[in-house]
Amino acid sequence: MKLILVRHGETDANKRGLIQGVSAAPLNELGLAQAEAAAREVEFEAPFALYASPLLRAAQTAAAIARRAGIEPVTESGLIEMDVGDFDGLTGRELRERFPDVMRHWDENAFDTVPPGGESLSNVRDRAWRTIQNLAQRHEFDTVVAVTHNFTIQMIVCATLDMPPNGFRRLKVDLGSITRMNVDPGRTALVSLNETMHLRHVHGERPGD
Repeated sequence: MKLILVRHGETDANKRGLIQGVSAAPLNELGLAQAEAAAREVEFEAPFALYASPLLRAAQTAAAIARRAGIEPVTESGLIEMDVGDFDGLTGRELRERFPDVMRHWDENAFDTVPPGGESLSNVRDRAWRTIQNLAQRHEFDTVVAVTHNFTIQMIVCATLDMPPNGFRRLKVDLGSITRMNVDPGRTALVSLNETMHLRHVHGERPGD
C-alpha cells in the first residue's frame, strides 16, 4: 500500500496556540486554503481510497480532496486525534499552572502520560498503527490517502521507524502537510515527512503553523 498522510488545515485553536484534541473545531480561512493546496497536491495520485478522521477539521480537509479527485471519503475512527481530556482549549502555560504534576510526568515520559479525562499517546499509537495495518490488508496494492492529525501522524511514523516512544518530539508535522509511506507485508518504509512545498503560495515564506 502506498500511504499518503495529510494533516488537516488550521483552526482558530491552532492559530491561538491552544491544545486541541477531539473538539469539533472547523477550519478557518487559512485552514481551508491549506486543505485546497493539499488537495491539489494529492489529486494527481488518483485513483486512491480516501479515509479521514471523524473530527470536523479533518472531514473538511478530506472534503476538499474528495471534490478535486472525485472520490468519496470514508470516515475512519482510528485516525482520530489524541483525546487530551481536560487539556483541551488550554495554552501550554495554563497546562503547567493547572496540572503541574501531570505536566512533570509528561516532560519525563509523555508516551505513558494520561491527561485527566483523556488518553495516552501509547493508546494513540496502538490504535493508529492497528488502523494502518488494517488499511494495508484492505488495500495491499492501492494508494490510500488518510486525513488525520498531528499526534496520530507522529505515532504512525514512530511505529514505522521503530523509534523510542518519546521520539515523537523530534518529528515536525505542519498543518496541511503531507507525509508518505510504503506499507508492505513485513516491511514499512517512510518515503517523506512533512512535505510543505505545496503550501508555499498559501503561506508565502512560512509553510508551517
